[in-house]
Amino acid sequence: MLPTWHSDNARTGLNASEPALKPASVNASTFGKLFSYQVDGYLYAQPLYLSSVPIGGTLHNVVYVATEYDSVYALDADSPGDGSPLWKTSLLRSGEMPGTGAIKPWTGITSTPAIDVKYKTMYVVSRHPGGLQRLNALNIETGAIRASVDISASVPSTLPEAVNGQLQLSSACLQRAGLLLTQGTVYIGFGGCPHGWLLAYDAASLTQTAVFNSSPNQDGYGPYPGGGGIWGAGAGPASDDQGSIFVVTGDGPNDGAQTGWGQSALRLDSGLKVHDYFTPFNAAFLQCKDSDLGAAGVVLIPGSNYAAAGGKNGELFILNQAGLGHQEANNAGAVSGTWYNSSTYTDMCTDNHGNLLTGTVGDYRIYGTMAWFNGALYVGADPGPIKRFALQGDGSLKLASAGPTAFAAGGMGATPFISANGTSDGIVWAVDHGTPIGNGGGNPPTHAVLHAYDAADVSHELYNSSQNAADAAGLSIKFVVPIVANGKVYVGSGHDDQTVANPAGELDVYGILKKAR
Repeated sequence: MLPTWHSDNARTGLNASEPALKPASVNASTFGKLFSYQVDGYLYAQPLYLSSVPIGGTLHNVVYVATEYDSVYALDADSPGDGSPLWKTSLLRSGEMPGTGAIKPWTGITSTPAIDVKYKTMYVVSRHPGGLQRLNALNIETGAIRASVDISASVPSTLPEAVNGQLQLSSACLQRAGLLLTQGTVYIGFGGCPHGWLLAYDAASLTQTAVFNSSPNQDGYGPYPGGGGIWGAGAGPASDDQGSIFVVTGDGPNDGAQTGWGQSALRLDSGLKVHDYFTPFNAAFLQCKDSDLGAAGVVLIPGSNYAAAGGKNGELFILNQAGLGHQEANNAGAVSGTWYNSSTYTDMCTDNHGNLLTGTVGDYRIYGTMAWFNGALYVGADPGPIKRFALQGDGSLKLASAGPTAFAAGGMGATPFISANGTSDGIVWAVDHGTPIGNGGGNPPTHAVLHAYDAADVSHELYNSSQNAADAAGLSIKFVVPIVANGKVYVGSGHDDQTVANPAGELDVYGILKKAR
């Protein structure tokens, strides 16, 4: 089962119950594209997967996808048949169109939903005209909408834009972060606006139970004036078994007085009170350079008390979950810090107060959340390649291997996904986004390219979907994450370019071919 973003609430990106795919069987002769589904909008959200779901009186392995046209599909994961879904549900009410915003032409469902397997319910956030956003609960067997609630939030604030001392969740905010479902609560992160937000809703009643704002008394500033947004290139907040919530925030104010939480890794309780934090010592420089620490999500490393995070400045941090490290000179509070690439340089910028700041910059930017397998973290940066860093006993990271080729510059790197049979037969899967839809500066989008590497040594590439014309995926969408289940790999993409009035999306399905090429 893959009911949430990046496999699990620790966000490891690992499916260790995948016996069908082995490094020896994944190559251009025996592995390739099996079929595709066409859906009514772009697939920014990661697909989800459940096995043996009863739909229409028959058990199906199901892949669930959500589109920017505010639709949710249940698709047979093994056979497309005539291309029809098992069910399709539109979250648009009578007379409504999808929302509009940063994603063109429609901004509908952008975040990855979360599924409560026990109660057979999917939670999904949809966007509608005027910036209205709704939290919806769907029956995973029928697609029926069990409940729906308009999302709103406010916190006390001293800012001029506050109304009667209350700062309201702005309609400009984008709900990009994957949903987190833990201990009966759904957590929803927002960014792309002057403040960062994290909201909590009771999963049974859809009643709001808590609100966190990362900068309630300070507006965002700079070239991209975020206020500590929670977006993580689509990554969902992480949680541990005790119910603590971990997020990483993007550009925004950070004054060290716990009133501005930009550029920080945070540990919050279920009521969204901050209990601990890590802020890089050079947070002001990172803000000035638009180098979000929160451009990727956090991973809670299994069997340890470590958390891993890394952002646009190209530095990877290992943190102690129980004591994240606060803000100390040279990041002394972190367990370790490692540059994705050893070639760094010194740069300068001027902050919003006219101060000239100097700092160290990595020449690779991390937008992809790391994946974890067999004692190592797998990292995709822009432009890459995929790298394997082995976790040492002291919490430091050691580069163990690197992929043979870089990904496309400007494609915003990759979030890897790993399939394995227990601790054996590990394969690293990643999508090279090339030129994503809407991100080419006038250049046409390119096809997404699925890559597979041997997890033991990522310098050994097993396969990529550009090796055979028949394997071409749809048009690339930035930050897309592949998933692997039951011998198949699922990749969301675009079927049409933005030049089409209502562009369709595409789900591409890869696996072992019935007959070798």
